[in-house]
Amino acid sequence: MEETDIQVSFVGMDPTEALKKYALEKIMKKEELFTDATSIEVSFKEFVHSKGVAQDFRIDINVKLPNTVVRVEERGSDMYANIDKGTDILFRRLKRYGDKKEYWEGKASWKIIEAQEALKALEEEAGTELEDYSDYVPKIAKRKIVEDMSPIEEGEAIERMELLGYDQYLFRNKSNNKICMLYRRKQGGYGLVEPKEGI
Repeated sequence: MEETDIQVSFVGMDPTEALKKYALEKIMKKEELFTDATSIEVSFKEFVHSKGVAQDFRIDINVKLPNTVVRVEERGSDMYANIDKGTDILFRRLKRYGDKKEYWEGKASWKIIEAQEALKALEEEAGTELEDYSDYVPKIAKRKIVEDMSPIEEGEAIERMELLGYDQYLFRNKSNNKICMLYRRKQGGYGLVEPKEGI
C-alpha cells in the first residue's frame, strides 16, 4: 500500500495539507502492518454543534483487509493528539490481526476459553435488583444495516469486535446457526447471548 493509495477526506472543516501530511507520515511509519490492506480511509471531522467542547474534533481510520475491517475513531479538542492516539490504537489492532493471520485465512480453527467463573458471576448478577427506569425514554442514536451475516466462529467474532473497537458484536454462530450477541464485560472477559432452543 502506497501513501497515494490512502483516501483522505475532511468533513465539516476546511482541508489542510498539514493535517493530511502529518496523518500520512504517522501511518506510513508502520507500513509493514498494511501489507494485506485493500484500502485505507482517513476522515477528519469537526462537529460545529460542539465547538469549544473537548470532543469537537474526530479522526476516523478504516482499514479494509481481506477478511475483516479494522476501524479506529478518536475524539478530542486537538486533531494532532487525535492522530497520535488513533494511529497508536490502529497499529495495535493491525498487529493483533497479523498475529492471528492463520486464523483469518482459515488455516487454524478459532478458539475461545470458556471461563466458568465468569459464567457464575453472570448468574449472580442476574439475581441483583434492577433500578427503576420507568421515566426513561430510550433514543436510537444510530442504526446499522448488516448485509453479510455469514456464519462465523465465536473466536472470530471476538477478533472482529476487537478490531472494530466495539463493545458488542452481533453475528450468526457457525456452531448452531443462531444469531448471537457478543459483548465485553466490565469485569473483564466476554459474554455471549444466544437464544434458547426452538427460537
